Amino acid sequence: MSRALRPLLAAAALAVLPCALWAQDTTDTDETPGHWSLDLPIRGYGISFGNSARFTGLRFNWSDAGLDRINGINITLWKPEKPISGTVTGLAIGLAGPAAAELSGVMIGLGGVVAEYRMRGVAIGGLGVVSQGRIDGISIAGLGVVAQGSMRGLSLSGLGVVSQGSLTGLAVSGLGTVSEGNLHGLSVSGLASVAQGDVWGAHVAGIAVVAQGDIRGLSVSGVGTVAQGRIAGITVSGVAVVAQGGITGFSAATVAVVSEGLVKGITVAGYKVRTHRVSGLTIAGINLKTDEMSGLSVSVFNQVRRLQAGISIGLLNFARQLKGIQIGLINIARNNSPPFRVLPILNAHFD
Repeated sequence: MSRALRPLLAAAALAVLPCALWAQDTTDTDETPGHWSLDLPIRGYGISFGNSARFTGLRFNWSDAGLDRINGINITLWKPEKPISGTVTGLAIGLAGPAAAELSGVMIGLGGVVAEYRMRGVAIGGLGVVSQGRIDGISIAGLGVVAQGSMRGLSLSGLGVVSQGSLTGLAVSGLGTVSEGNLHGLSVSGLASVAQGDVWGAHVAGIAVVAQGDIRGLSVSGVGTVAQGRIAGITVSGVAVVAQGGITGFSAATVAVVSEGLVKGITVAGYKVRTHRVSGLTIAGINLKTDEMSGLSVSVFNQVRRLQAGISIGLLNFARQLKGIQIGLINIARNNSPPFRVLPILNAHFD
């Protein structure tokens, strides 16, 4: 599954490449930036025109270079010079986009918003919102929201929301929501919601919800919901629900529900249910195939390879060891003595 995660992660990251390219090269240069500025009414406070390194108030500049600390309103026209540095707190506005080592407050950029270490507050980027560290708060981007650290809060993107750490909160993306850690909260994705860790909360995706860990909560996908761990809660998929560790709760798919563990609760599949053990109410359009069954199963062919403890209803019912009732056209209970081993309409064994 990890191989399936990497192409989606790469696609989402490349989507925001046009706005992030100038933010990635942070190699130090030997040149020392100049800090000429005209400050009104006194130096360091009020209104500043130029590349002042430290200022509190309203500051206008063409391109930031060698920033230290700016508090208040910072307005720039062009992208910053390398290396990106300093802290901007307050309102940061830029045509190319505001950028600093740390950004806190409200950040608005026609091109994008870039932070080297951390971004906190509200960030709005015409193309992208990018942080080499973490993002906390509200992030809105035309193409992508990308964090190399964790991401927490509300993220809205026309294409992708990508976090190399954990992602917590609400994420809405036209293409995909991807987390290399856990994905907790609510995600709505046109293509897929994917996590290398656990997926908890409510998640809706046009194609798939995928986790290398567990999936817990509400999951709705157009094609499939897949977990290498367990799935628990309400799971609805257009084609299949697959979990290696087991499924608990309500799960429904038009084609198949498949697990190597225990499937427990209400399970509905248009074609088949395949599992080691099933418990509760199981409805399979064509075939239930399991080692052990307890509860009620309804299918054209109920195939219990070991123990059935409960009721099976179908055209053909088979159980190697029956402790319950079979109702169907042909009912086979291998632990019954002849001539009761194969019976029409009804078969039973209660020992």
